[in-house]
Amino acid sequence: MAAKAERRQLDRWRQCPVADRLPMGNIPGMAEASQHPAARPRPLPPPPARLVEAGAPVEGTWAGPLRDAGFDGLAGEYARGFLERRLVEKRWQALFLATPQAMISLAIVDAGYLSSGILSVFDRGARRVLVDSNPVLPPLFAWVADEPNDGMRAVLTGPRIGARIERSGGRILATARWGGVALDLALDARRAPPPMTAACKLGPGRFNFTQKLVGLAAEGEVRVGNARFAARGEPAGLDFTHGYLARDTSWRWAFASARQGGRLIGFNLSEGFMQSSENAVWVDGAPCSVGPVRFAFEPSAPLAPWRIRSDDGSLDLTFQPEGYRSQSVDLKLVVSKYLQPFGVFSGHLTTPAGDRVDVDSLPGVTEDHTARW
Repeated sequence: MAAKAERRQLDRWRQCPVADRLPMGNIPGMAEASQHPAARPRPLPPPPARLVEAGAPVEGTWAGPLRDAGFDGLAGEYARGFLERRLVEKRWQALFLATPQAMISLAIVDAGYLSSGILSVFDRGARRVLVDSNPVLPPLFAWVADEPNDGMRAVLTGPRIGARIERSGGRILATARWGGVALDLALDARRAPPPMTAACKLGPGRFNFTQKLVGLAAEGEVRVGNARFAARGEPAGLDFTHGYLARDTSWRWAFASARQGGRLIGFNLSEGFMQSSENAVWVDGAPCSVGPVRFAFEPSAPLAPWRIRSDDGSLDLTFQPEGYRSQSVDLKLVVSKYLQPFGVFSGHLTTPAGDRVDVDSLPGVTEDHTARW
């Protein structure tokens, strides 16, 4: 399977225009082999009971949800008045789903002094983004609760926009009426593996908390005009993020939640944000830490391959975009520039037992994002 994946990636590389190609060393199997055996991902400990202790956020990465993820009790450098909190506090709830026919992203963003959201539908057969909407709205148009588990609620309203993501009793309902799009999905978290939960200090008075879920069996459909894309049990993923973020923030990100060869495989990988504390992989079970990862890609060639490798050698992936969405917003005080390709990952992961798991055309998403907010 690995040899077939390498030949397929090489064929794709040859078919790319010369200007779009990464070096052949960025194709799996073409780089020199590591001089050291791959390390094993580290199993994660259970989470603490609450996020805030003694006036400060508890730092760490855990397998499982926190019972209390609220910010109540922050003191000292983390204490914020109402107006200051509105300037630095950011929250979002995002959903990603890949089916054989489509990839869907839905996000609700409360950035304090402004509201935003994302709805994107990528038609994999046509290799075309059918919907790409990322409005910037006044404050109070979006609301995201502090709770990422049962009781979670995120709501976005606006001109021709209504979206919500809510969780109760292990069931998550995501609905949206967004221009000409109707999204109705039900996700089942009851049989999903434990989430990856992480908290990390980002500087004086700044920190971020996040929870990532994979393996949420999705049922429902997304309708774009006359096109309908059904979900029939494919494993969706959720990203809950809440923090006092820096004025200038940037990250590279890769995410997948899919089944291949009868196994549930997921990963959340980032560089440039949270000091690698949110880097985790799931293989038929609880999340494990893979430590720092490095991204290699060419921003000016959005359909060229990406290379993502962990420093410890436990993970080596090539991402081949099938399509992408991008946006550049410059409102002087607020700037957002991103590239988000949809595509497939090939390469390998390593389990905590030291077993190598090859992946071939596993659907997922990457992102390069710079924000001033």
